[in-house]
Amino acid sequence: MNVNHYAPDVIQREDGRFVLYYAGELKSWIRHHCIGAAVSNGTSPLGPYIPRNESLACPRDQGGAIDPSPFRDIDGKFYVVYKVDGNSIGHGGNCNNGKKPIVPTPIMLQELENDGVTPTGDPVQILTNEKVDGPLVEAPNIIRSDEGVYYLFFSSHCFTSSKYNVKYAYSTSLRGPYTRAERALFQSGDFGLKSPGGATVSPNGTQMVFHANCGKYRCMYAAAINISVNSTITPAAL
Repeated sequence: MNVNHYAPDVIQREDGRFVLYYAGELKSWIRHHCIGAAVSNGTSPLGPYIPRNESLACPRDQGGAIDPSPFRDIDGKFYVVYKVDGNSIGHGGNCNNGKKPIVPTPIMLQELENDGVTPTGDPVQILTNEKVDGPLVEAPNIIRSDEGVYYLFFSSHCFTSSKYNVKYAYSTSLRGPYTRAERALFQSGDFGLKSPGGATVSPNGTQMVFHANCGKYRCMYAAAINISVNSTITPAAL
């Protein structure tokens, strides 16, 4: 992998070490990415981290993969959810995937061994882009409620578009099928936000961070959320 890495996320293993997941650019395929993983040398989240020599997920024929997010289920099993970067091999237009034929950008779930870096079994598709999503879905993040409902947060449309947003879907099974919420959780115009997306939610489902436009930059925002018994999620007061 080359130096163009982004979208990092971290989880702690039973042995106290941390696993860092990221999207790394391939030296042999510039501007395309696959999922990399690195393990901390000790028990500090600050590292240093030692990267693995092989990609954790790299579907090159589908455009590669980005936006990894780890998840540990109630039974202790580790997973990583990520986006297949189909728009990287799209046909132009918005986020390189606005012109037909639209290339799929599915969200995949991969079970891992206890080391957090070794895949076990094949990845499972739990969501994909539909017409209402514009060119893509991306930035997946999963939590589980105390009631046993799994919530998949994701963004749709292009981050350069005013339609970029934070959406969610829910299921009683980690592997789906997932039911999409009728409305985006955050979209342009809500609370004065412009193109919000890329959300990460606290494991207890009460707080989240995401990014949105602020002038010519993208800034980080924090929000409180409330998950109701009917699986509806709404903003709440911090």
